[in-house]
Amino acid sequence: MEIDGTITFFYYDDLTRATEFYENIMGFEKVIDIKLAKVFRVHGDSHVGLVDGHTGYLKWSESKPVMLSWFSDDIDGWHMHLKEKGVEIEQPPEKQSYLEMRTLLFRDPEGYLLEVMQWLKKPYGQ
Repeated sequence: MEIDGTITFFYYDDLTRATEFYENIMGFEKVIDIKLAKVFRVHGDSHVGLVDGHTGYLKWSESKPVMLSWFSDDIDGWHMHLKEKGVEIEQPPEKQSYLEMRTLLFRDPEGYLLEVMQWLKKPYGQ
């Protein structure tokens, strides 16, 4: 028995604005597009789902106690891309003391914290 993929769902007050961010700023491929939700492929079988927070199973909330993180060897490229697109950077690429990695922090249009991580030495696997 194994898991074949993931979708992390976030719930939005303004689904159109969130969709534009993940499609046009992040550049992710939209693979599901229905009135209730949009799903974007991040990499392989890893996805982020955007749900209308007024009609979805869970409801939109101003509080966003969630952080979604992605791995990339090109953290500096992501930093420049996001700045060029006008995204406010919460933390530019910075080496962390708790693991051998650099992290970049920013928020999507409704305040979900997003992180791009670059492993300097991967703590697991190869």
